[in-house]
Amino acid sequence: MYKTLWNYVSKHSKKFSTATVFLPVLVLGWTVIGLFIGTLICPLLQNTATLVKATVILCSGGYAGLILGFFGGIFYIYKETANLPHTAADL
Repeated sequence: MYKTLWNYVSKHSKKFSTATVFLPVLVLGWTVIGLFIGTLICPLLQNTATLVKATVILCSGGYAGLILGFFGGIFYIYKETANLPHTAADL
């Protein structure tokens, strides 16, 4: 999924802004997926307060966006850019 999104973003953006577009899109995507999963979990929580259900939804979205989206995106960007040869002309 990361590689597909990276290729799509790099195809439709400038070379120097690929990571700038890739990371927020990835975080937003994982956050939406986490919110959806949290919403699916809430009907299983019977006899709980509304505040607990809201906490489950928001925490699942937030942690999915942070861990899988942000940190996963950072590691993927690092892996992609570490393989590129760097020269003084690129600076």
